[in-house]
Amino acid sequence: MKTKDQWTTKAIVEPNTGKYYRKYFFKNQPAHRIVIDTPKAVILAGYRLIEKDLRCAIMWLSHIKEQLKDEPSFIDPIGSVETPNKEIFTIMKGLFVASLTFYGKCFATCEGRKVKLEKTNLDRKFQEEHANAIEYRHNYAAHSGAKKLEQAVTILALDKKKESNPYFGHELYQPDLISLDDLKRFVRLFEHAKDLTDKKIELLSDKVYEEDILPKGSDYWYSKT
Repeated sequence: MKTKDQWTTKAIVEPNTGKYYRKYFFKNQPAHRIVIDTPKAVILAGYRLIEKDLRCAIMWLSHIKEQLKDEPSFIDPIGSVETPNKEIFTIMKGLFVASLTFYGKCFATCEGRKVKLEKTNLDRKFQEEHANAIEYRHNYAAHSGAKKLEQAVTILALDKKKESNPYFGHELYQPDLISLDDLKRFVRLFEHAKDLTDKKIELLSDKVYEEDILPKGSDYWYSKT
């Protein structure tokens, strides 16, 4: 439950249907709820969804940093490394993939959002890191791509002295994580994208209220209840 001055909001989830909605109260009394669907309000709502995605992505990466601060962490697509703690790295890998996916979604056309971030919105100093994040998203988190960040081969090993039957097996390489330094750079990138989104939300919020709501007057809006 959230409170703003004498206003209170309460999130409701219906147990049988899973339907989610909010109820609003003024001085503990139920208030009317009206959805604003002007073009600017729809765009504002889209940026709100983007902000939530970026907030989640930052939270997941920050959690990874905290969990792995005392663990060695690797990514070396050329070399070979055995991770000492597979269980924790597998869990953190899930969070890493989720963070990349949500970040990439903010720059992709999504049905229902009507808005997305553009690479050109980012400061020049973040352009290379953004391209790096999207490359990981395309080649590792989303699907195996040309960069071969993950790979598997079937192998046959033969005893040079011919004293044993062949060894038949598989080699699988999928990086457990990027380095902690790279994680920190990704966090800074994601935070930069979120700062941009926050500014867009603040600007649009003022415009929607001042241009779409106030000019129509309270009588108009009460007639919508």
